[in-house]
Amino acid sequence: MQELEKQQAANDTQYLPPRHRTLPILASVTPIANYPSKLRIFQTNASRYWQVRCFLKGRTYTQSLKTTNKQAAISAAKQFFHIKTAELYADRVVARSDKSPKFADLLPGVLLGLQARVKRGEFATANIPIFLQRMHNSILPYFGDMSMDQIGYKELSAFMEMMSNRDLTATTVHQHMVAIRKVFAHAHGNNIIQNLPKFPVIKVADKPRGSFTVAEYRELVRLARQRIGEQVPQAFSKKYRSSSEILERHGVINADLHWLIHFMVNGFMRPGDIKFLKHKHVTIVRGKHIYLRLNLPETKKHDKPIVTLQPAVFVYERLLAKQKADGYGMPDDYVFLPELEYRKWLLVAYGWQFMYLQSLAGIAGNAANGQTRTIYSLRHTAMTFRLLYGGKIDLLTLARNARTSVEMIERFYASNLTAEMNIDLLQGKRSLGIREWVSF
Repeated sequence: MQELEKQQAANDTQYLPPRHRTLPILASVTPIANYPSKLRIFQTNASRYWQVRCFLKGRTYTQSLKTTNKQAAISAAKQFFHIKTAELYADRVVARSDKSPKFADLLPGVLLGLQARVKRGEFATANIPIFLQRMHNSILPYFGDMSMDQIGYKELSAFMEMMSNRDLTATTVHQHMVAIRKVFAHAHGNNIIQNLPKFPVIKVADKPRGSFTVAEYRELVRLARQRIGEQVPQAFSKKYRSSSEILERHGVINADLHWLIHFMVNGFMRPGDIKFLKHKHVTIVRGKHIYLRLNLPETKKHDKPIVTLQPAVFVYERLLAKQKADGYGMPDDYVFLPELEYRKWLLVAYGWQFMYLQSLAGIAGNAANGQTRTIYSLRHTAMTFRLLYGGKIDLLTLARNARTSVEMIERFYASNLTAEMNIDLLQGKRSLGIREWVSF
């Protein structure tokens, strides 16, 4: 009996040495579904951020994921795993008896090459998770176990037909073929294969997003003001049901949504710019003209400042005053939803609200080209309004300010314009002298 009491006392937590604050909290350790069990995320008492740990090549690799959101941590852990395996196994191509490696064997080397392009500024970091998603969801299950010399025009055409039968758009199928081409380019460049196979051609038709008319724009702003705090029905957020916390906090019409609509229509920026726009990026210019100068981080290889229209100044000043009253508004604070740490969810939350507004206004799906209109359509609206009501603005000036090209304006932003929309400019005449008028 006395011996049993001693054993119980030895196992009592108050007699055990306390766990070090950097060790994982056991209840937080989470394996990643469909990935090796050696890949796990966890939390410690030493940091509020999630950590990732993975055992590879006889060594344990650990890294902070810089987020307190569990879903974001899982996504970051997957990217960490792919990048680390590419670094460690890039030089290992498994040789088959016929000396032709499998398609899947080349993925680490391709990924390492993409990482090198990111460092050189030739490839966007955000494109790597997209590339990996296409590989693991569709391409590797089909080609992964095939040797490189087994894949030719016939096999590529069969894959393309299989993807088309899944009711995917031509653009999506084309993007998957581009990902496959990267693997073959890597194999050819490293003399793993001697010749590149012929790739089937898929024609991708431009499908520009629709813009809003002046009346629709005003109605959206009116409803965004009127319905502040109203719950967004689940039908508009069911695609992202994995984050109940985001739904609870941002599944209502936000008080800043009407300012966002105003700001984008008068600011020309992409929604992706809104995610990372901070107060330190904004300068109010008051001179002959009053406007905002937005020194945004580089996007799509464009790094020149964006100049807004004057109404955007009014919007920004109101937002800044409101945020300062709420304890934000510092240079490193975000302009929209500054309390939202994981910025991926900003456009998701605003997207729910914006689609709900369109349904309330009765304009959902009413675009001239039949395309679903999203927050990105506000950028199209800004460009369309300038082309219609901006006087004799030239396309080069508009393209430079909107961080795009004249070709993209003609293909997408101006594709829905008709000659009749600008009938005044079309039928206008220059001021000529009396002799010119007589001869005319």
